[in-house]
Amino acid sequence: MVLIGAEVQGSSKEAIEEMVEDHGLEFTITKGISGPSLSRGIPHMAVFNVEGELVYHGHPSNPDTEKAIRDALKEVEEEGGGADDPFARPTNLVEQREWTNADGRKMTATLLSLEGTTGKFRFPNGRQFDYDISNLSDDDQALIRDKAGDSAGEEPAEEDEEDEDRFEF
Repeated sequence: MVLIGAEVQGSSKEAIEEMVEDHGLEFTITKGISGPSLSRGIPHMAVFNVEGELVYHGHPSNPDTEKAIRDALKEVEEEGGGADDPFARPTNLVEQREWTNADGRKMTATLLSLEGTTGKFRFPNGRQFDYDISNLSDDDQALIRDKAGDSAGEEPAEEDEEDEDRFEF
């Protein structure tokens, strides 16, 4: 299941960030959505099936909301869940945890995958970024090597010459 919050009241970026932090939201919040309006009421929830079709919309506390979610999730389960299933739960290399870089700075993220020394991480809010794991603490590098196997941390055979915009934490 994917949750997306749509901010529709024209709040500032700072106000949205404060709300996300205050409520511990761990899903994407969009700003400036466009398209047909489903409701003038706030809050409002929309549920889509596996084909992306709208199957329900209404107030989140409406008893029909939970039924719509359960039905949509049941449909996903019935569709399969194999390796080619876009709705299959991804397997993370290392689940969400606190990471420490060589300078002692910390961040919370999930390690999704590793290619050479570049790890693909995801923050709790869903934002993904690449980070060179050789910049992590020795303990964190050892954990990654353990989870990824003996080849973890080795440079890939081909060098990518594109500009590397690495996240610094």
